[in-house]
Amino acid sequence: MAKFFLFLWDHKQSLIFLLLLLLSLAALSLSGTQRFHLARQINRTIITPFQMAVSQVDYVLRLKKENEGLRKNNFILTLELFHLEEAKKQNQRLERLLDFARRAPIHFIACRVISGGLGEKPEVFIIDKGSLHGLRPNLPVLVPEGLVGKTIEIDPERTVVQLYNHQDFRVSAKPSKGEERGIAGSGPGGELYLFNIPLRTLLKEGELIVSSGMGGIFPKGIPIGTVASVEKDEEMGIKLRARLIPAVDLDKVQEVFVLADSAFVSPTAGELYEATDTLLNLWNEP
Repeated sequence: MAKFFLFLWDHKQSLIFLLLLLLSLAALSLSGTQRFHLARQINRTIITPFQMAVSQVDYVLRLKKENEGLRKNNFILTLELFHLEEAKKQNQRLERLLDFARRAPIHFIACRVISGGLGEKPEVFIIDKGSLHGLRPNLPVLVPEGLVGKTIEIDPERTVVQLYNHQDFRVSAKPSKGEERGIAGSGPGGELYLFNIPLRTLLKEGELIVSSGMGGIFPKGIPIGTVASVEKDEEMGIKLRARLIPAVDLDKVQEVFVLADSAFVSPTAGELYEATDTLLNLWNEP
């Protein structure tokens, strides 16, 4: 039915001409007075209402076209606003990264995250630099908020980063103001935990947990998370475990730093020495 009406509308001029032709032929058989009255009657009952209907339909179609144009312009403006907001956020992130890099004369390699891996909670990132840029396996990956993970697979121009929520990720960790060490890594439900804590250790909710510098990969002082709760580790028996709130929200990470400083990295083995100093001062700067 809609196609029928569209056909009539597209051929309205031809239909009007045909209608007027038929009426003209019919009027030839009438007298002059009758033709005059017929013409007035046709004008009042057919032509004028038809012209009004055509005018109304034209108005509706024009209004529809204008609305479509307005919707298109609104969509374009929304996209432009989104791009402006994204550019603003990116500038803020880059300013934060630059400020972090300026806090100490440490060699960081800035990288962009180009893939977040697979799954609802990715356990790896792929970054846009590789061996051609000086990256090697087992280098710490950081952002201004703290620890992201470590490099594991290196291509010339790409690197796979194992994230702190990966089931195989482990880092020696301790309270920022204490010396009792444990092992931080992925625990029940994929959440971040500090394991192997001695029973005598007193951990408080909200206490900052940082890398301890042991284990040969991560220097001291990199923020890992804050204590959310402490419980007895049923698997270890005589040990505690603490659930941590990660220092870094992986969903928001788009750029990272890879620590490749000669003060920490062995130029021959490509491994990190145990740090003689701490990196915690990077996060204590204003």
